[in-house]
Amino acid sequence: MANELTTETRRTGNLIDFDPDTPHVHVTLERSTDGISVTVPWSGEDSPYPAWFGTDGSWRRTKSEGRAPRSVPKRLLFQDSHGSVMLIGCWARGFHSTIDGPGSGTVWSRAAILGVDADVDFDRPHGLQTEISGLRDWLKVTSWSEETDWEENGLVARIHSLRAPMIEIGTFNGISFEFRQSWQIVPDDGRDRIVLLDLVRACSRGTEPVLWEEHLELHRAVRDLLVLSRWRNESCVAVRAHREDDPLRTLDGKERGGQWRDVIVPDDDREPPPIGYRSHLIEYQDLGPAGIARWIDLRNEFARALDPVITGIDLDATANTLLAHTGPGIEALGYLLMLRDGAAPRRAARAILRERLERVLADIDETVPFDGATWVSKTVETYNGLKHANRQAPYEVDVANAWRECVLAVRAWVALELGVPAEQVTARLKNDPHRHPYRRRT
Repeated sequence: MANELTTETRRTGNLIDFDPDTPHVHVTLERSTDGISVTVPWSGEDSPYPAWFGTDGSWRRTKSEGRAPRSVPKRLLFQDSHGSVMLIGCWARGFHSTIDGPGSGTVWSRAAILGVDADVDFDRPHGLQTEISGLRDWLKVTSWSEETDWEENGLVARIHSLRAPMIEIGTFNGISFEFRQSWQIVPDDGRDRIVLLDLVRACSRGTEPVLWEEHLELHRAVRDLLVLSRWRNESCVAVRAHREDDPLRTLDGKERGGQWRDVIVPDDDREPPPIGYRSHLIEYQDLGPAGIARWIDLRNEFARALDPVITGIDLDATANTLLAHTGPGIEALGYLLMLRDGAAPRRAARAILRERLERVLADIDETVPFDGATWVSKTVETYNGLKHANRQAPYEVDVANAWRECVLAVRAWVALELGVPAEQVTARLKNDPHRHPYRRRT
């Protein structure tokens, strides 16, 4: 067995918390559908580990000794015969213990870094790589070329790997961001075939280490752009991390430059490609690297408007819930556009829903596949009927259509803001699957 951590894997080894006064303990490392965890046992209250879970015995003992109980460290190192695994972002949840006797508790981790064998602060990496579903298809790039030819013994296929340049997007708050193409050859479990992987990874790097969330803001921004582009859920999974103080060392002990460590995160489900063709509203050719950089800035500036719309795609909910979730976003968009126009904050804050929707419509009216004035009136009526109990409750089909058209409106607005020509937005929305209204059952 290699140093791997696939789902439903259990490994037994030693746990190190980098405290010289804490003894090593034999634990079980497990990755399940619930996450990545280690089960930590103890034999009595004299062990330091009950304090991680705040058990009664540990609190009494540490209080009598005049010191505070130590909480679970943020980083833990697991080692067994297969290799080492660094657990980061750790927290304690769940334990079982007898009074002043043996017990065990569970420590959970936000991510596992494979191969690390020292106390390296991977909670704040210098670099992070992710795989974003749909990105390679959107960029229309490949790391392989294929040739077929008839020779004396029959048809011969030749596959060549390609060295492709990085696509540099820009630097944001000291973090550089780029897309890296690569390839990989992976034998399957039965060893009777090989799989050629065609990879594109988003890569962020900082001159100083930063928190995972600061890295992921850039990666998720690209994921969000793809979601808005064809209104389809996409995944963003961290796969590698880098620290400057974790260099590659050869057997002779010499440093050979930086290295990227493989990362395992609990939620690493990749969205599969769509069945059949699904067109984009915003093509990479419309934007290029400069356009993606503009999107990242726009995403930050209009986060209060865009977040409710984008996150709504993950909701498996009723039409009422979808509109209640998305509605504040379209309201916020109108408000923020008024501020950008130069309106006083108090005036923009007091603008009624109709005024805010009309401000959004002013930017998109000629491109959306529905009548703009009707959209404003119906959305105001439906949204207010949903929010206020003293008004007539709207029909569910009207709520669904209000949500659908609000999403189309925001998507059209983003495309125009990023410089997609209005005629292209109009033409593409005419072929968008969500242009068709829902119909009431008769």
